[in-house]
Amino acid sequence: MKFNRLILIVSLALVGNTSCTPKATLEVPESYKKGQNVFHKICSNCHGTDGMGKHTKAPRLIDEEYLAPNFTDDNISETILNGTDKMPPQRKNISAEEITEVIKYLRYSQKAAGLEPEEDEDDS
Repeated sequence: MKFNRLILIVSLALVGNTSCTPKATLEVPESYKKGQNVFHKICSNCHGTDGMGKHTKAPRLIDEEYLAPNFTDDNISETILNGTDKMPPQRKNISAEEITEVIKYLRYSQKAAGLEPEEDEDDS
């Protein structure tokens, strides 16, 4: 009887551990890990693992639409803090420092996915 109870407790612990937020799949340098951890704690349930948005209602953030020239770091910060018509504000869930780290992580992830802003051509 004690053995069955132990199996049940271990099983529930494993399910609880793996059923929360999606786990990161992108291996990032140490300087981006804090942002990755915050992203996965706060953002990944809606924006998907590593911001890829698969099978979620929220947009994929690793996309040209969200590169810096199209969606600035200030735009990201403002959206996180105040939300949108579809996204609730996260002001109570995240600090200014954590937002900065999430932005660094997203910009790194965009580059790692091969997305980089097009450079303006000089007219000279």
